[in-house]
Amino acid sequence: MTTRRVLRCADLALLGIAFLAVLFPGVGVAQTVTLKFGDIYAENHSNSKGDFKFAELVSQKTKGQVKIDVFVDSKLGNEREMAESVVAGSIDIVASGLSGIGRFIQPIHTLELPYIYRDLEHMNRVAEALAPDVDKILRRSGLRNLGFFYLGPRSIAGKRPIRSLEDMKGLRLRVPETPLYVGMARALGATPTPVAFPEAYTSLQTGVVEAAEGGPDTLWSTKWYEPAKNISLTEHIWHFRYLAINEKSFQKLSSAQQQALQEAGKEASVYQLGLLKEFNKESLDKMRAAGATIVTIADTRPFAKALEKFNREYAEKLGPEAVALLEKAMSVK
Repeated sequence: MTTRRVLRCADLALLGIAFLAVLFPGVGVAQTVTLKFGDIYAENHSNSKGDFKFAELVSQKTKGQVKIDVFVDSKLGNEREMAESVVAGSIDIVASGLSGIGRFIQPIHTLELPYIYRDLEHMNRVAEALAPDVDKILRRSGLRNLGFFYLGPRSIAGKRPIRSLEDMKGLRLRVPETPLYVGMARALGATPTPVAFPEAYTSLQTGVVEAAEGGPDTLWSTKWYEPAKNISLTEHIWHFRYLAINEKSFQKLSSAQQQALQEAGKEASVYQLGLLKEFNKESLDKMRAAGATIVTIADTRPFAKALEKFNREYAEKLGPEAVALLEKAMSVK
């Protein structure tokens, strides 16, 4: 066969493919779907690493047909703004907790109340038990939960050390912009000061607040320990962040792609869970090496006792569904 004839055959084959594509759009052509994913944390944070692992797993499981573009470090806005965008559909996926999607989904607030989890393992068992309930609640707001990311235990980075409940009195404490954290700070005797996450460092620097609270990997990755050198281990909250996707974005995918995202969400959750303990220890060590003082509190029971009434009343204000969710979480051994 001559070269000219080979070329002519190739041209005819390409023409045939193009003709079929016109008649049957998408047949024989792998369409790439790109989804936008936002998070507030710095790239070296355990949650951000979970975000990137999720994107990697989705790419593997869909053979590149679904691409997740991950934007960390508040590049798409603060947590509230990103949550609003996911509900509206201008962002497809967000890793978010109370400060974000919690604004739209009140019952899940009770899962972030202080001193309700014993440790990370207990929290993981609660996530497994409550996954269907959480997804059902998110669906009502046009979202779907693909997995859980974990944070905690939250402690306090302050300009002065906290060694007892008495030391909390009058403390100007930066808290997330959510009633749960404002109420918790008040119940402990502090003066709550809601500040958006990206502005917390400057607020500590300028003295707008005296302290901020978060998990060890958050305190390290945000460098809040620089203006607030006393890391007091109150360990008051373990909490979930939800890997939430806009339901319309989810429904645009094929059934195989949907399954791939759900599998990737579960696997990324396990991956991030495995990182957290290691990240917490390393973060405390790094902050200590950088000049921070790690303050161990001999007994946190007075803190927990001071919050019992607040926890109960907070859940009751949210209604029966929130109370039931909290009771189910606390029934997990």
